[in-house]
Formats: sequence, C-alpha cells, structure tokens
Amino acid sequence: MPEGGENRHGGRWAALRRWSQILCLAAFLVLLCTSGARNAFLEADPFVAIANALATHSLYRGLLWSLAVLIPTLFLGRFFCGWVCPLGTLHHLASEIRSERKSGRRRIDSNRYQPWQAFRYYLLCGLLAATFLGSALAGLFDPLSLAARSLALGLLPAWNYALVHSGPLGAMLGAPQASFRQGFLLGSILAILLALNLRITRFWCRALCPLGALLGLASRWSVLGLEKREDRCGDCNRCLLHCQGGDDPIPGARWRKTECHLCMNCVSDCPENGLRFRFFPHSAKSAAAVDLKRRKVLTGAAAGAIAVPLLRANTGLNAEPHERRIRPPAALEETEFLARCIRCGECMKVCPNHALQPAVVEAGWEGLWTPVLAPRVGYCEPSCILCGQVCPTGAIWEFTAKEKGWATAAVARPIRLGTAFYDRGRCLPWAMATECIVCEEWCPTSPKAIDLRPAEVTDAAGNRKHVRQPYLDPERCVGCGACEFACPVKSSPAIYVTSVGESRSKTNQILLRRAAKSASWLPESGDAPGWTKAGDVREFAADDLWKYVDGDADRYLRAGLRRTQTANYRYRDAVEAVADVHQMGSPAGAASLFESEPSAGSRPIALGDSGRSYGPSATFCRGEFFIRLVAYQNAPPTEAALLALGRAIDSRLAGIGR
Repeated sequence: MPEGGENRHGGRWAALRRWSQILCLAAFLVLLCTSGARNAFLEADPFVAIANALATHSLYRGLLWSLAVLIPTLFLGRFFCGWVCPLGTLHHLASEIRSERKSGRRRIDSNRYQPWQAFRYYLLCGLLAATFLGSALAGLFDPLSLAARSLALGLLPAWNYALVHSGPLGAMLGAPQASFRQGFLLGSILAILLALNLRITRFWCRALCPLGALLGLASRWSVLGLEKREDRCGDCNRCLLHCQGGDDPIPGARWRKTECHLCMNCVSDCPENGLRFRFFPHSAKSAAAVDLKRRKVLTGAAAGAIAVPLLRANTGLNAEPHERRIRPPAALEETEFLARCIRCGECMKVCPNHALQPAVVEAGWEGLWTPVLAPRVGYCEPSCILCGQVCPTGAIWEFTAKEKGWATAAVARPIRLGTAFYDRGRCLPWAMATECIVCEEWCPTSPKAIDLRPAEVTDAAGNRKHVRQPYLDPERCVGCGACEFACPVKSSPAIYVTSVGESRSKTNQILLRRAAKSASWLPESGDAPGWTKAGDVREFAADDLWKYVDGDADRYLRAGLRRTQTANYRYRDAVEAVADVHQMGSPAGAASLFESEPSAGSRPIALGDSGRSYGPSATFCRGEFFIRLVAYQNAPPTEAALLALGRAIDSRLAGIGR
C-alpha cells in the first residue's frame, strides 16, 4: 500500500461517520416534529428495553428493535455512540467549539482516560436497581429520553417562538406555538450539558451516560479493535486531539475498548499511519474489561435500591394523591405507570392542544416530568389517540377512538380521566346572577355531562332574574377538561377537573358500587370426567388483560374483548392444563380471534360454533366467547381429556346469556 494510503482510508471512514451522524440527527429531529410517528430511536434504545423488562418482567412490543443495536455492539463495539446517537452528535458538535480551557496541552491531557469516567457504570448500577424495584428512574438519565424531552419541550418551542416573531416569513414558516411548564428548565439542562464540552470533550458521554455504560459493557467482547504500530509513532499526540471517548489511542498506553466511540479520528489524524482498526487486532496493549471497584458497584446498586422506598414513603402515591394528578387516557394504574414511563415527552409533544404537561409536584418526586393533564393549558381532544400511539414503553396503552368512547355514541365504559366539580362561589350563574352556558357548550360527551336548569335568582341590586344554572352528572363526565379550559372565570376557574373517578384506578372513585360477582364460565371439579380444578378462577377486565397476556393483549382488545376468565386444571394427576375463556363484544369478535389462530397441524372438532384441536391444545368459539385450552404435558390421553374439558365449558357457556 502506498505511504499515506491507510491514513486516507481512515479519513474516508471518519467522513462516513460524520454523514451517519448528520443523517441520524436529522431523522431524530424529523421524528420529534412529526405527530403520531413512533420514535424509532427510543424503541431501539437497549437501556430503555432492559429497564422496561426489569420493571415489568416483560418487554413491550417495539423494544425488540433494541437488539439491532445491542447485537452489533457485541461484535463491533460502541458504534451507536459515535455513529448514531443524536445526543452524542450534539455533544460532538459542541466539543468542536474552540475554548481557552481546552487548547494546547490541556486539550491533549483532557482526552486521556480519567478514572472519573467509571462513574457512569456506578450510575448504571443504581438506575437498574431502582428499575428492578419498579421505578423507571432510568428515564431521567437515558440519553435519548433526555434529548427528546429537552428538545421537544424546551428548545424546539423556543426556536419556533423566535422564528414566528422574526418577521412575516418566519410567521409563515413557524408552527402553532407550543408552551410547556418547565420548558426553560428542561432546555437549560441540555444547554448546560452541551456547554460542559467547552471544558471536557463529550463530558456527558464519558461520565454520566448510562446507555454508553451499558454498551461499553457489551463491547467488552467485540472483535473489532484498534491496532497500534508503535514503531511508526512519532510522539506527536495528534491521535488525542479529536478523541471523543478518552480511550487512550496513543501508542504506549493501554487502549480501552469500552470507552471508544469508533469515531475514527485517531486513525485519520495519525500522520504516520500508525493506527488502524481491524477485526481481531494483534495488539496486546488493550484493556477489554472495565476497571470497576466492587465496593462502588455495590454502593451504586444500594443507592438505587434505597431511592425507591424513600421516594414512595410519602403520601403522594396512595395515601394522599394530588387531585391534579390527571394522567393521559389509557394510562396504566399509577404504580405500573411509574414503572414504565421514561419521561421522554413523546405524548406531550404530540398532544394537539398541549394539554399534557410535565409534572412538577402533581405526581411526587418519583413522578417528576411524567405527563399530567393541565386543563387550563388545554383539554383532551375527544377523537385524539396520539399519546397511546407514540408511547414507546406501554405506560400509555395504545387505544382506539371507539375504546376511548368520547367522540362516538355513548359506550358502557368510556375511558375516564377524572371528574369535574363546580365552585358555585365563582360560577357566574350561581354567584353573580349572570347568564353563562360556556361549560355546557364545550362538554363533548353524548349525552352531555352538564345540563342547564332554569332558576329565578336575585342579583346584587335586588332585581329578580331568570338564568340557567349548570349541573354536572358525574356518571357522564369523563374528565376531559374542556369545561375548565373554556371557563371565562380566569385564574381560578368556576369548574375544575380532578383525578377522582379515573377509570385506571379502582380506589380513586366517588361513585362506589358493590361489584356483582361474575358468573363463572369455567366448570367445577367433576363437571368434566377426570378433571379437578386447581385454584380459583381469575378474572381480568379489558383494561387489565396485559397483566395476564402482556405482549399479545392488543390482538384481543382489537377484537372487542370485555373480560377474561382463566383457571388451572389437573387430569387424574397425569396432565395439567389451563383454560382461558375470553368474552368479546360480539360473536364476530370471537370468530375473528378463532380465525386468526394458525390452522397448520390442527383438525376440526365438534365444539361450539367452530373448533380445532392441536393435540396438546385446542381452541373454539361459541357466540361472543373465544376459548383456549392448553395442556402442559403431551401424554397419550391429553387430546381426549382436553376435548372432555372443552365440552364441559361449551355446555356451561350454552346456558349463560350475555
């Protein structure tokens, strides 16, 4: 190879890396500015995926894309940090700004490996420990969540404001202005982190990033490495000038592969072609493992574990929940919600009325920056389902406008965010004998939750007047906040929404009724020859189905699931099986589920309206019911025994009406 050829080759890789960074950052910004589009970067985040799996003991759909990052890292190293990560690209750009504190010899010294770079590994241990105990505090430090939150809720709205007020052309190019609580703080956090690059190159990436720490641990076994040819080194130190990871590419020092971002700057900057990346490098001077202190690892994990009970040992979670902790539609129960929400801000930035805002005190310290509805800022649009579409972790379950039940004809169980209340001391018709029907006009439910009743009142001058006074029916109110948003009484409105009555909670209610015990669809011991029921029947409402079939619940919900009953059975101590009975909203929903099951390897059976046997399992549908039987052993009597159990269930369902 001609002299300088390898250097030019390294330069081409560095140029390719720059283009990759530019394109990935542009794609990230486009996704931030696009309503209803899932953020592929958040779904491909291995740290978010592992945190979600630890907190929920399952993996929400979409997060499997994180394997597209994690698996190549095992072979190539931290390519994501240097080539893909949008926050890393912003730090890379900021680190290129000239600074007196990072010039000359000080710049070279700052790009050597420093012991404090191990701090992010201890932080990772603490965050994973907290996540394992059910608190998604990882979202506060996850780099992609941080970037999305700070840009979408802070910097991009500020940029839009400046653009709109820059002149007529800017007003034409600008979007409708969004305003977010703590937007200044969230934007300032990112600005401060970027400013630290004027002192130390990519300080966030080297010292604080938990995703970088996770990928660093995974890169320990990578086969792509830096090969140093010390005989060519002229001690110019140019390989350190633009080093992004502080991984000591300089010959004579141990190269630290877990710190390297694969930026290729050292290869392209070396004038003697003394450095090159290759698979299975011959150089022995590399530190594959991270030098971590056991005591500090345990301290970090203990700190994360202690943080969860400290955060929850207050009244905000259950004992005295804040009345304005109004979560988005289809949000999970609060404990489950806090285990999944990573504070990425995706739901807030797509809300068309900017009704979702980052929480300050409404959700306690643990719920900092999680989404809450702020009716004075905006209201929940009746037909909008965007927040459920963009949530990457399932903290807000994906739902349809029909399931929401606000924009269509009245449904039995619409999604409820809370309940509105009147302050009659501030309401114009009640307190000031002044006609006002704004709240009734804005109420979106059908029939309306607010009705007007004629009344004869006396005004301040003693005159008798006829006005219409508003009354609210809590049975119909869904807590959308439209009435509070439109109330003409500013500052403290005459009607306000609280979280009481939310459909996601069984205890935060004011309309308590004794629940009627559901009739069991499943047979008792002895109803099917040889079968004994093992344990009680468990029942799941549609909103809670994810607790039983997490990962596949959407298929049942789309088919119109109402509720599910399940029970375990034992056949003559030889076969154990589980029986699931799913009630749909219509026979068509049950039939669609039955038809969606694979038919390969099955044979038709005479059960219900249609049935199939697979040997150790069977499915059939009857009316609005879909039934699945699964045996854990494939013994000779299994199929016949399952059919007997299925006939007992079929006979029981035949006598139960809707």
